[in-house]
Amino acid sequence: PVAARPLVDGLLSCLRTWGAFDEESAVYDASKARTLVRALSRQGWTLTNDGDLMPQGGIDVATGGRSALDEQLARLRQNTNDPGALLGTAKDLLEATAKFILEELAFPQHDKMSFDELWHHARDRLGILPQQVAQGVPGSACIKAILQSSWTIAQQVNVLRGLQGSGHGRTLPTGVSPEQALLVVREACSVTEYALASLDRQIGRRTSV
Repeated sequence: PVAARPLVDGLLSCLRTWGAFDEESAVYDASKARTLVRALSRQGWTLTNDGDLMPQGGIDVATGGRSALDEQLARLRQNTNDPGALLGTAKDLLEATAKFILEELAFPQHDKMSFDELWHHARDRLGILPQQVAQGVPGSACIKAILQSSWTIAQQVNVLRGLQGSGHGRTLPTGVSPEQALLVVREACSVTEYALASLDRQIGRRTSV
């Protein structure tokens, strides 16, 4: 799974070089190009006319092949026009991320742990709580404020999901626009990616940026 994106990018590079996306090329086949577009779309990806791969809705997080998190990302990419589903899945992604981090760090969990508890323990074990920033370092106050803001984002995504997102038997239309929901999702993905990168650094797992 970790090599899936580089593999697909490499294959698309070969196809571009071959002329598979060049309408003036002798090897160009519009039917096959459309088939590839549809196949990638079902997986949450957009293929441009030039053969470049882009995440649907601009949602792109490097999860390192963690299947539980990749599943949530796929749901996000496939619901970019459904604000309620986006908000619900953004919260699910954040909760799954916190649980994954605690599992990786062998921290005991129980079913009654709240969203706030999960994220507090995850951030504490990662050393990314605002109060864990070294004192006296130039810019430390700024870093503290940014870390606090990242937690505020996660917390408010959870609250917003309860008010406007999918789940909890909600049947009324959401009051959040698709553009606002995508903003929420991208902020949630930013928090997720930072937490996962911090985890990888802590356990010595090689990452790419």
